Amino acid sequence: MPTLTTAVVHGTRTARSNYQYQFTPKHHGADVNAAQWLLGLRMEEEFSVFDQADMHELSDQDGNLYGVLRGEEGNLLYIGTWHQQVAEFPVARAGEAWHGYPLYPLVDLGPENRRGEKGRPAKSLFDRMAHAGLISRRDRRRLLKGDHA
Repeated sequence: MPTLTTAVVHGTRTARSNYQYQFTPKHHGADVNAAQWLLGLRMEEEFSVFDQADMHELSDQDGNLYGVLRGEEGNLLYIGTWHQQVAEFPVARAGEAWHGYPLYPLVDLGPENRRGEKGRPAKSLFDRMAHAGLISRRDRRRLLKGDHA
C-alpha cells in the first residue's frame, strides 16, 4: 500500500452490513505518530480484515469492529509497522465510510502510552474470533497476554 495523500474509498462494500471502507492518509504514511498499516499490505488485504470483522460481528459495546489477517498457512500476520496483529475500526457515523488502523499488541515498538493492555480489545472479542476460526486457541491466549507470534 503506497503512502496516501487523500482518502481512498474502496469500491466494494462489506458483504454483511454493506459498509463502505476508506483508506486514510493518517494511517498510510501521512502521520508518523499514528498507527500505520504495513507498506506491503495490499488494499484488498486491509479491506478483508474489515469485511471479516463485520461478517463475524466482532464489535465491542460501542460498535467498534476488530479484525485480524491470517496467512496462507493459518498463522496470524503482522499488519502494522509496530508489529500489531489486531486492527480496530472505529464506528463510523451513519452514511460515512469506515476506516481502521493496526491496534494491538504493542510491546516494544509503539508509543509507550499505547503499550500493554491499554489498547487490548475485550476478552470476549478474542473468544468470538476463536469461535469463528479467525484465531487459534493458542493465538487467543497469546493475544490476551499481549505477546507477539
